[in-house]
Amino acid sequence: MKNRILVQQLPQHLGQQVTIAGWLSNLRDMKNFGFAILRDRTGLVQVVLESAHLEQLKGLQFETVLKITGTVKEKKSKDPNAKEVEVQCETLEVLSPVTEPTPVEIGKPEIDVQLDTLFDNRVVTLRHPKQRAIFRVQAALVRGYREYMDAQGFTEIFFPVLGGAASEGGAEFFKVDYYGREATLMQSAQLYKQITMGVYEGVYGLSYSFRAEKYATSRHLTEFNQFEFELGFVEDMEELMEIEEGSIREMFAAVERDCANELQILGVTLPPLGAKFPRVTLREALELYRDNTGIDETNEPDLSPAAERWLSTVWAPQQHGSGFVFVTDWPATKRPFYAKLDPKNPENTITFDLIGFGSEITSGGMRIHEYAEQVRRIEEKGLDPAQFEDYLTMHKYGIPPEGGFAIGLQRLTQNILGLGNIKEATIFPRDVQRLRP
Repeated sequence: MKNRILVQQLPQHLGQQVTIAGWLSNLRDMKNFGFAILRDRTGLVQVVLESAHLEQLKGLQFETVLKITGTVKEKKSKDPNAKEVEVQCETLEVLSPVTEPTPVEIGKPEIDVQLDTLFDNRVVTLRHPKQRAIFRVQAALVRGYREYMDAQGFTEIFFPVLGGAASEGGAEFFKVDYYGREATLMQSAQLYKQITMGVYEGVYGLSYSFRAEKYATSRHLTEFNQFEFELGFVEDMEELMEIEEGSIREMFAAVERDCANELQILGVTLPPLGAKFPRVTLREALELYRDNTGIDETNEPDLSPAAERWLSTVWAPQQHGSGFVFVTDWPATKRPFYAKLDPKNPENTITFDLIGFGSEITSGGMRIHEYAEQVRRIEEKGLDPAQFEDYLTMHKYGIPPEGGFAIGLQRLTQNILGLGNIKEATIFPRDVQRLRP
């Protein structure tokens, strides 16, 4: 719209006539005059209406789309330090009338509904300032990641969604009829980013991943996004952890720089990251948890959700001033076929998880790059090497020692913003029960 001024820009136009446009978020009719709250993508502004303008709005509901021309004036406030503005309406045009009440009330500070109701009515509920703020922060995380990776000279690539076989094996994949052949929705971009090691050496991207999860808990999604990264000519996983830590620091910086208003709306303060994210082996992590809580899980091959929470919300912040901790040296039974085995202890892999603010958000590490070793590991996992012909061809024709990681976008967003359910960090969530809107 030509000459339109956004709400965020109004203080720069004090005393000037402007045109604004947006949604009617609230209305107070004082008979001879009234006050409307107009919302656009940048915020809310009060508009002072005359009786003729109120007459135009009779019978219309909230979320009616309006175009208003008027003069920007300083708004009277009880706080002498507040510098707020309002618009004195001169002309009002209804661009899109709404004649039915919205199914969920979104004009209040909070949306007081169950999660299913929130998601069923996404068309409307996404317009609430707090809901919009979540995904503005998420967009800043993506922007920060891209800026960091570009600055390192890595190449962004785009990954397929359809594949000819389950990319990491197992039963948790969706089958698709592909012209009479069976295809699957990709569980992971892993195989494809490894293939590009013979081309670009360092790549990144944002992938779609699909898992046929049978549960609809606060931790499960069937469709999600991951920040992908892969690097060739890597000597050890410390190099990978340093790059991941650097990317997260830049992502946080982008949120702080671009989303101060959204963080305020959500009541979120980003925690300190510390001088360096601590590194502990899985064995050390389990022993720390036992020694400090009295709960002995040292015979387990994994961290329980309770151990993840303690490690990243108690131990790491108190001991290192960080909400993140790398946990390294995972057993081969808990890692996919492409994970590099530790030559000093073949039962372990040269891999890591990044635990942040209560849960795992990353899995990464060194990859197998030699053909015979990779065939053997595929077979040991009970998989058919013939199903991975293109992937194994890469090993035949030479790829360097390499590794990488993937960061769950929704889980990172959830953790940063303190959301109770990962679906709240997903703009259109999908789980075993939900396929709409």
